[in-house]
Amino acid sequence: MRGWSGLCLGMALLASTAAPARAGPNPVAESVDAAVTAWMKDHAIADAEVAVALHQTIVGSYDHGWKPTERRPVASLSKAITGVCMAGLVDDRRLAFTDTLGSLLAGYFKRNNGANAPKDPRFTAITIEELLTHRAGLVKNAFDDRNDHSVGASFRTATQTMLESAPGSTMSYSDSGYLILGYVAQVLANQAYGNVCGKVFTRLGMPANAGIIDATLAARAPNGGWDISAQDYARFLYAFDETSGILGPTTRQWLDALPGKVSYTLGAYRKRTARGTQYYHDGLLHHHMPDYPKTGGSFFFVNEAGYAAVVIFSGENDGKTYGALEKAVMAAMTAKTAYAVPGQ
Repeated sequence: MRGWSGLCLGMALLASTAAPARAGPNPVAESVDAAVTAWMKDHAIADAEVAVALHQTIVGSYDHGWKPTERRPVASLSKAITGVCMAGLVDDRRLAFTDTLGSLLAGYFKRNNGANAPKDPRFTAITIEELLTHRAGLVKNAFDDRNDHSVGASFRTATQTMLESAPGSTMSYSDSGYLILGYVAQVLANQAYGNVCGKVFTRLGMPANAGIIDATLAARAPNGGWDISAQDYARFLYAFDETSGILGPTTRQWLDALPGKVSYTLGAYRKRTARGTQYYHDGLLHHHMPDYPKTGGSFFFVNEAGYAAVVIFSGENDGKTYGALEKAVMAAMTAKTAYAVPGQ
């Protein structure tokens, strides 16, 4: 009996020394979720899902009525998927930031001249860079989501809409610009937009179906039609991390040359700070369509240390609601503790 007891004791001691220490809750993720929880209470938000990643590894995910592994509409957070997709085409030398629509879509404009030519002659002079940075002079919304529900139909609508200003003259946020980028991507690849830009997920080592196009929002897929979970979107945001290698030298040089402390590019706001670079964006579900009753929104923030936080939520919201969410998450993600990266 003594031998058996001694053997059991020895095995228990061996197991206790061999087993790795269990990591506790990540303080950055916990801080983000605490901020979101308080915000939901203050603004009567019924459901939300929250995820926080560090260099693509999920370090915290939270269910507030919605599981953070369930795909939900992310509205304008779709633009970053399109932006990273276009950067890949640039890095693969399929196009350049300075290419114009006139040169990239020469075949389209040749087939559609006369009555179907762009209503504004300046349209063909718009460059990829101007579309990515919201400096193309386009109106905010010009798409077709009531007829054939396609990116191509929305592009035709955009060609028949007058520009608000000269391309390159001023920054004006435009859903139309990212719709056009999506159309360019599908023309260059001769594939549907979702198939072309969905490849950003597999490039990041994620499942090909991590994100899917919401069928009801297909006409605006490049600027607001993706459904994806908070966890998978947080993993996708690793694309902006310099350690990921997803954005190649050409794109990185272009990003570094953009003027100003804050700029818009690749579907996100980009802010230079003393610590490095932040990325962020919000999304609002447009619910003017009678056959799409969903409401809600989304927000992401990437800090300089490589933490990425994503919030997807339901319910009616306004500028004050969004502003409070952004302020709360940004505060949690820029506090001193948010830069104490484990293992460094």
